[in-house]
Amino acid sequence: MKLSLERLIFMRRPIGEFLTYTRSIGFEGVEFAESELQRHRQERNYGYESLAQDVERRGLKLSGIYWSADFHRSEDRASILSQSSALAEAYSKMGCRYVVIGPPRGGLSEGLAPTQVFKLLDELVKTLKDVSKIFVDHGVKPVLHNHYDTLVETKEELDQVLTCIEPELLGFCPDTAHLALAGMDPLQTIHKYLDRITYVHLKDIKTFAGEGGRLKRWWELTTELGRGVIDFPAIIKVLRTYGKVEWLVVEQDYSDKTPEESVKESLDYITPLVKGV
Repeated sequence: MKLSLERLIFMRRPIGEFLTYTRSIGFEGVEFAESELQRHRQERNYGYESLAQDVERRGLKLSGIYWSADFHRSEDRASILSQSSALAEAYSKMGCRYVVIGPPRGGLSEGLAPTQVFKLLDELVKTLKDVSKIFVDHGVKPVLHNHYDTLVETKEELDQVLTCIEPELLGFCPDTAHLALAGMDPLQTIHKYLDRITYVHLKDIKTFAGEGGRLKRWWELTTELGRGVIDFPAIIKVLRTYGKVEWLVVEQDYSDKTPEESVKESLDYITPLVKGV
């Protein structure tokens, strides 16, 4: 299992600075979000080829790119399929072998009833299945990322999508903090879907009150690995012993520390677990 760093905690720093630090501290890969890459192409004329060259120049790999779209909107289906074709070709050329599929916002967080959510998920599955085929045909593996405040938040929503799309088309990228936020046990969920997990987001979260309504600023609860409630020793042991994970991606949304301090603390904690020390 190789360790990658997600860009978010360094979002306010230049890409070059982020890449240099990531490599210097010992990570093997990096993950970006397509939304940021779009901004850089539009505002700086900094495209996929430039990013791929900068990543390679520093001895890193592009572990994956996070991409989200309104997969549940049938009226957007044609444009989403067209976009996925362009992205699949671009990612393949960059040497990026994973696209992390982010669910669209909405669902329970917008007050929808479960029956309404599942109707939207039926439409999402129709589009996402064809999107996944496009990426797979280009040698890029789609992995579904569960996420609080989206259409794929709860156990039932996650099960619905993964049951309806074949494992060879769509893998599962568990995000440990988002599983906990949604009331799921991260270790149990990983056990359940172990056969389709090759890419994981490692994110810790502080103790939180899970009853009595929605968490409005959940990202402020994210913390350095080992400081929160996630049982990483048990999770990593399962993944090391029984899994087939290629990339473990360290991710954090918010910290009072500098990005360098935050990332180093997380890396120092997780490395011995990954190496089995």
